Amino acid sequence: MKMYKIIIKGLLVVMLAGCNPLDKSNLESLNGEDVWTNPKVAEAYVNDLYALFMPGNFAVGRITDETMVVNGEYAESLSSYLNGTMTSDTYNDFPYENIRKINIFLAQIDQALFEENIKKSLKGQALFWRAWAYFRMVKAYGGVELILSPASPDDSESIFVPRSKTSDCITQILKDINDAIPLLEPLSNEGRIDKAVAMSFKGRVLLYWASPQFNRSNEVARWNAAYEANKEAVEYLDAHGKGLYENYKELWTDEMNKEVIMVKRFQYPGFANGYSQACMRPLLYARGCVGANIPSLELVNAYPMKDGSKYDPSTMDYRTLFQNRDERFYASIAYNGAVPFLAEMFGKENMWTYFYDADGDPSTGINGKEARADNSENLYSHSGFYPAKMLDRTITRTTVEDGQVDWIEIRYAEVLMNMAEAANEIGNTPEALDVLYRIRDRAGIEPGGNGKYGITAASVPDVRKAIMDERLVEFAFEGQRFWDLRRWRIYAATFNAFKDKYFHGLRFEWNGTAANRPTGLTDINTIANQFTVTENQDYRQIVVQEEDKYSFFGIPKSVLDRNSKIEQNNTWGGSFNPLE
Repeated sequence: MKMYKIIIKGLLVVMLAGCNPLDKSNLESLNGEDVWTNPKVAEAYVNDLYALFMPGNFAVGRITDETMVVNGEYAESLSSYLNGTMTSDTYNDFPYENIRKINIFLAQIDQALFEENIKKSLKGQALFWRAWAYFRMVKAYGGVELILSPASPDDSESIFVPRSKTSDCITQILKDINDAIPLLEPLSNEGRIDKAVAMSFKGRVLLYWASPQFNRSNEVARWNAAYEANKEAVEYLDAHGKGLYENYKELWTDEMNKEVIMVKRFQYPGFANGYSQACMRPLLYARGCVGANIPSLELVNAYPMKDGSKYDPSTMDYRTLFQNRDERFYASIAYNGAVPFLAEMFGKENMWTYFYDADGDPSTGINGKEARADNSENLYSHSGFYPAKMLDRTITRTTVEDGQVDWIEIRYAEVLMNMAEAANEIGNTPEALDVLYRIRDRAGIEPGGNGKYGITAASVPDVRKAIMDERLVEFAFEGQRFWDLRRWRIYAATFNAFKDKYFHGLRFEWNGTAANRPTGLTDINTIANQFTVTENQDYRQIVVQEEDKYSFFGIPKSVLDRNSKIEQNNTWGGSFNPLE
């Protein structure tokens, strides 16, 4: 499968009249006079931090219950998290080299000779990115080495230090965020870190800190702190015109809409290079790259009905699974017969993923050799579905590497649901339910006679489960599910509950002749009963390890080898307790 490098745009190039002081081989060399007298140079240095830390990955790895493998060629592609082979080397993310760049900047920015407001803004952004970098590690491993000054790489006493307690790391992360908030501009229209971003991120950090991953004794004080931080963020966002965007389907394509909080902006060719959306499309439209974000049947089944009730495959017909679902289903899942959702499909072709008797010989039946999935010959979707969410619908087969959809890392719905989750845990369940009602109302779900949008949960545990279920469909393919499962400590339990320990999909077979098979814009509603639909399973059975292995990853051997003062986590054979 192809892999493409995603490059940030718009933030890295600053053009200056005359001589260009940014023409340097190493922006870490901050002793030059032009760096501290020319704000454009300092700005360029901070811009580089965006390139180093801003997330922007549209492809979700096969590490959650959202996606499954594509076909037999990739039968071995279950990740090590799900095939029982995860080791302490599986997850390796220690961005200390880039943290050092932040520390260098923070150590000297106060002495810069340009305007105070510019200094404050740049300092606030750098503080945010340091908090971001440390939280990235802490949510994976627990406490890590806290290095807050720009020590020389040769100064072993300064850089080879023991791991700090997890609680100390969280304290430092929150300090950096709190120090950053008053320095940042209220709201940015250019995708920069602003006060709204920092306050929202603070709420995310405190939610994790309160969650079972870190909070085994369920300390209410942590949930209270998470609630207050997220509530404060929501109130700030509301006061500055942020909110739920009315059209969920266009949330990702209507740029910088009111729901966008933290965003990595892409534009082709205006800023830098495009990025590829090829792998998230059927082969016919993909320029040879397939298999990213293939929805599992488990995800498809998770989307509620339009009346808010659960989809129940034991009593409902898979042939009409697309009928009367909530709007997020149609915005996210491309199913057999779905309306055109790609540029070359517009006005031409529905999304067909069925098999048919291609050779016209009844004795051979419909099988993997004679059958073909629509006119693309091979669609490469073992699940029978493709993703429709977050796609740039304007690019064609020849321009799939020039995507322009912005990556939204934090949006208003997340902050709202973070607040709801914390509210429920401190006993403010009615407020949590109100948030769920708002989320479902935006999804086009009917309120029903009781105004509860199909939600029957009332107790704290039941509402907790309702929030978990809602986050799966609301944030599908947005990179949150993997971390949610870990912080709730249900990663292993989720996959152990899969039927027969397999991911599942559907196979759609046309019962008519090849000559009268549906093509083009045939309405699937009129012919759904002419298909046979069977449930299939993935090529490889899921094998998960004990929950503790997922809650905190092991420290890789390469990290242990370069610093003898680092202890391994106690769930991976060491003595470090990540819960302290």
